[in-house]
Amino acid sequence: MKQKIKLIFLFLLAFAIVGYIREFFFVHLNIIMYSKYYQNAPARPIPTSMMFFTKFSYDALYYSKYIYTLVFTLLFFVLNYFSMIKLTAGKYLSKILVYSYLILFMLAGFSLLAGYFINGRLQDDEYTLSRWLMGIAQSPIICLILLASEKLYHKTTLS
Repeated sequence: MKQKIKLIFLFLLAFAIVGYIREFFFVHLNIIMYSKYYQNAPARPIPTSMMFFTKFSYDALYYSKYIYTLVFTLLFFVLNYFSMIKLTAGKYLSKILVYSYLILFMLAGFSLLAGYFINGRLQDDEYTLSRWLMGIAQSPIICLILLASEKLYHKTTLS
């Protein structure tokens, strides 16, 4: 039991660290993009760790955000997956996690494509839906729900 509590604490800490890094990165990237778009000085000082991104054009930064989103989604998926493997007894819930991520990606991708082909751009409600779905994928929400449901799963398999 003590080992499981330590693992839970470790995974929560890992989620917090990755979440903080993600938030720090995107907030400062958006500040850089804003200053480039409006061609003025940044509203806040740019941290040294983010100065590298000031070399790129607004368009390059804008489109690179899709790649960064995928990278952070992958990091959160790995954390979620290892949490499920280490904290649950069976593989069934890990499979549900994988399927959940696949569904999120498909829905987000479909939403982006629909917005692009219907409206000719990526800035409308379809884009907002896609961002919301990727926000779920870049969090421990699915893992927490599955961990909480583990006891329910065992009850139904025993009945």
